[in-house]
Amino acid sequence: MNNLAGRHTTRKHRYGAIVNRQITYHDRPYAISHALHSKHIYRDNYHRTHYRSIWPSYHFTLGYNFGGYSTFSYCYPYYHRKYVFVSLGGCWPTSYSYRRYYWYGYHPYRWYGYYPVAAEIRGDNYNYYTYNYYYTGEGQAAQYEPATTGDYTTAVDHTTFADVRAKLAAEAARQPDQPTLADTYFEEGVKAFGNDDYAAAIEKFAEAMELSPDDIILPFAYAQALFANGQYSEAAIVLRTAVAQIKPEEQTVFYPRGLYGNDDKLFDHIDKLSAKADFYTFDADLQLLLGYHLLGVGELDAAVEPLTRAGQDFTNAQASQVLLKLLEKVKAQAAAEPQQQITN
Repeated sequence: MNNLAGRHTTRKHRYGAIVNRQITYHDRPYAISHALHSKHIYRDNYHRTHYRSIWPSYHFTLGYNFGGYSTFSYCYPYYHRKYVFVSLGGCWPTSYSYRRYYWYGYHPYRWYGYYPVAAEIRGDNYNYYTYNYYYTGEGQAAQYEPATTGDYTTAVDHTTFADVRAKLAAEAARQPDQPTLADTYFEEGVKAFGNDDYAAAIEKFAEAMELSPDDIILPFAYAQALFANGQYSEAAIVLRTAVAQIKPEEQTVFYPRGLYGNDDKLFDHIDKLSAKADFYTFDADLQLLLGYHLLGVGELDAAVEPLTRAGQDFTNAQASQVLLKLLEKVKAQAAAEPQQQITN
């Protein structure tokens, strides 16, 4: 173990510069292959930043609070490369053990970024990590901004842990599947997309879908690549099919926001689609696609009009209705939260 205690360092964080009073390295005695994927970084409840080398079996619990909902899931940082998806309704197929979703994970409800730093929360009998960064200091309102002081546990009702432990234990016992050709194609598609080679991403995602036809998440990545490539009609067709595969009781859709190297590129694509949809208000496919993307980036009020227009077309009526119901669900969850500053 190599501890660099007491050294003051400043690093760039997505919320701005943060001064670390202590950086601790927890190193394993033996070398781990795939060094680029073997570091887990987190902040403890003393706001110390930890860098830990990890084995493939190492995992930790992630907690997300949004409105009256709490979601818990596991992250395996040995495999994890970055976050790609946000589940707008919070659901995720827990039976999925495809390696690609250990490589490229998801956040429920909203986008927290590509490589957010998890904060450790200590309870009386249960520790886990959160990306919510809630705290309450003296006279402070709850915020997402990471705190240097305050109580990180205030966002969590620890009495709820007993209800989720059995489910988490079952998830922890399940290891990721061995990589398949579909996983490889998906990874190649993610990399091509990140390099703005949308045509190659379309091809790779299509090949992954062909090899894994029961995967309900892959089509959303495929539709995103078609959209980024300007193939709006084709993207709308795939989106309709993907939404139809979601079970009504789950009431969620997946938005692969993390495919983009940065949000500016995504917003530029949405602006281009919006300009065309404003000109062709009668084109229900354009309206459906625009409503989905506005919903995906949290522009809830703006998404209502195009989704309503899309619903006037028989072909898009079902998908529009699903997305509008989901929009109301997300708005209700957001309204249940205390007022806070959210930084993407």
